[in-house]
Amino acid sequence: MVDLPSELNDLPRDLNHLPRDVFSRIAKEICPYDNPQQAAVNLANLKATNHEILGKFPESAIGNFEARLSRIGALQSSLASKTLPEFPESDEKFVTLQVPAIQPILKFYELSAQTSIVDHALQCDGTWHRTIAATVLSTNLNELHDPADRGRLINQALNSFRVDDPNIRTAAGTALVRADGHLDADQQAHLTESFHRNPESEQLYNQLKADQQLWYHEQRVQLPSADLDRSINIIAGEVERIPVGFSSPEQRNTAHIVAKSIAECYNCAHNELMNFDRSRVRSTLGR
Repeated sequence: MVDLPSELNDLPRDLNHLPRDVFSRIAKEICPYDNPQQAAVNLANLKATNHEILGKFPESAIGNFEARLSRIGALQSSLASKTLPEFPESDEKFVTLQVPAIQPILKFYELSAQTSIVDHALQCDGTWHRTIAATVLSTNLNELHDPADRGRLINQALNSFRVDDPNIRTAAGTALVRADGHLDADQQAHLTESFHRNPESEQLYNQLKADQQLWYHEQRVQLPSADLDRSINIIAGEVERIPVGFSSPEQRNTAHIVAKSIAECYNCAHNELMNFDRSRVRSTLGR
């Protein structure tokens, strides 16, 4: 069931009189930004509370968000079934095609599915494959529902950062730069020790850190329309055109871009929900 904030537990018995701002606060509390799947589950549980709550969904900001979340979730599910229907026998295909394609929508996966992806990534043969997978998934550290999965990816990057191969070290360094702020005390000590053992690795890390600022800027997504619902419709057509079981970098890139658009739709819908009351207050004050 929904775990409501303590101050919201004393709700009036007649929920027809539940203040709109309180209902809005409940909705915001149970819709995590980095976990759309949990947001959908929590909203379903909230609707199941009783008929009065259910009646408040239509024509409301939370009802609009739920409808969009349902459509966006369906797009993610469809894209995921095409890009990663099952784990391949080829580690090369998994880390260079499939993982980059689904990376932007990883936060839509439930915890067990995320763990399976991380498991498969870290069980690949060869340090290069494991490092590339960790580098790609390093952009999702905030979105991993199990902290243990985040820790395992960081540990792989730390170990790879000590390898003599410059390509592996650079990829691992990129992952560690993206993991900045996520390292625990032991991992930070491990990284510092790497710097002491090899001063050139610290220079590489600092250069990669500077390069990441430009990379993050380039990752910004522009939806196909200023109207969010129209964007969702357009993206639905793009998902439909993606083939099942793609096998080329070009198809991977197309799927990746569509996946980024799906994630951005959710982000925009969530931001709109969070800002609903504020925009209404501004509108009232402006009259």
